Formats: sequence, structure tokens, C-alpha cells
Amino acid sequence: MNILTYLKHNQAIIDRALKTNLPPENIRPAILHEAMHYCVLNGGKRIRPILCIAAAEAFGAAADKAIPSAVAIELYHCSTLVHDDLPCMDDDDLRRGMPTCHVKFGSANAVLTGDALMIQAFQVLAESEDAHLALELARAAGSLGVIAGQVEDLAAEGQAPNADLIKFIHMNKTAILIRAAVRMGALVGGASEIELNSLSIFGEKIGLAFQIADDILDDTSSDDILGKPAGSDIEQQKLTYTAVHGIAAAKDKVKELTYEASKALNTLPLNTEPLHAIADHLMNRKN
Repeated sequence: MNILTYLKHNQAIIDRALKTNLPPENIRPAILHEAMHYCVLNGGKRIRPILCIAAAEAFGAAADKAIPSAVAIELYHCSTLVHDDLPCMDDDDLRRGMPTCHVKFGSANAVLTGDALMIQAFQVLAESEDAHLALELARAAGSLGVIAGQVEDLAAEGQAPNADLIKFIHMNKTAILIRAAVRMGALVGGASEIELNSLSIFGEKIGLAFQIADDILDDTSSDDILGKPAGSDIEQQKLTYTAVHGIAAAKDKVKELTYEASKALNTLPLNTEPLHAIADHLMNRKN
């Protein structure tokens, strides 16, 4: 299959659905709704929602059946990016090639924008036929998931290399939400417990590979290619996989995790070609 065509096609579907599920920009308070649109409809790759759709399609489900889950995942993900960029956190001024939310709208409005996007994610699920999937997202998003990873990531700045800590950060800050995206798509498609377990392994492995690849790119790429400040991890003394293990070992680990992810898919008698192709694409990505 042509993975670039597949990604582009689904990006367009998700972008339309995201716009539909955001409050209109001209509704009061307009600055908040403008900021929400700005931070969501700014050219994201939409990897998480596409994985959700691909997992549902593996079971023969139509893509639109997975749209509420896909939209909710992306809205939540965008909320974390808004918060991550804040001066009190990573203090980044560029995201997806554009000024970050706090740079354009101010720090206070950025905090509220992130909060509003997070709540909107759960509203989308609550209003859909897949309201039970709100629990799946909540488990991945909360103090035992993404937020736990964010807290430990901040606390680790300036610390000595620590393999256990970086694994915890990567698992919770990144991999757990990617795993949830795959699981939610599988649940929409009617996965059995055995099938769900295999897809959970797939999601977790590619989630870890995705974050390690991100660490490599931060060390080796440029602002123009990444669409965000390159080298910011080093500047902020972030604990990264490359800081702990080096770039060569990091590249090997990305390949190893991608192989393990594909191996988990091979146990399933499903149409997993798009999931395989996405995993390979993420392994070789340049931004």
C-alpha cells in the first residue's frame, strides 16, 4: 500500500471532523475558541487518530465509526502540547512551525485553552455511541498515565542518566496514549480480549519507538524540518533516550521495538497492512 496516500487521506478526514467538533471561533469568548482552533487545526500529523481508525478498520469497521474516538484522542493530545509549551514547563515558542499558544494568546489563555481542549475531548466521547471509551482515554490520560509522564519529565531535568526513569517517562508521556488510540479503535471494531492484548502490545511498542525517534530527531534535525525548536532537550537538560544510551543505541532500539510491534500484529488474522505500514513509516520518519 502507499502509506503516504493513506496518511494524507485520513488526515483530511480527521481535520474535517476536528473542525466540526470545536466550538465556532466567533462564539464568546472568541479569543478562547480562536485559540482552540489555532492549536488543533495547525497541520498536525494526526498519527494517533489515524492509528485509531486503522485499528478499527482491521476488524472491518467503517472509518466513521471510529471518528469520535479519533477526534477525542487528538483533542486530548493537542491539549498536552499546549500545556507542554508553557513557560512554566518546556517554554517552547514554536509548535508545528507556528508560534505556540502562549506566545500568540498569552500564558493564561494558553492554560485555559489546554483545559478546554481536554474537556472537549471527553465531551465528544460522551455525546457519541462510544461513550464507554471515555474510560479508556481517562485511564491513559490521568495521573497514572500521560500526566504522570509529564510530571516525571519535568522533575528529571538536569538529572544524571537513568535508564529506568527514561523508560517510565517515555511509557507514560507518549506510549500510553498511542496504545490507547490503538485499543480504542480495536474496541470500536469489536476486538476480543486476545486480539486487544496483541494490539495493546503493538501500540505500546510503536509508542516507545515513536518517542525514541523523537529524541533522535531533536538531537540531529533542524527547526525548519521539525516545526519546533531542535536541540531544546539538550538546552533544557532533558532526560532523553539518547542522553542515556547514545544515538546509535537509540536507532537500534527503534528498529527493535518496531520489529516487536509487527510481530504482535502477525498473530492476528486481520487486515493489519495499514498498521504495519504506519509502524514502518514512523521508524523512518524525518520530522
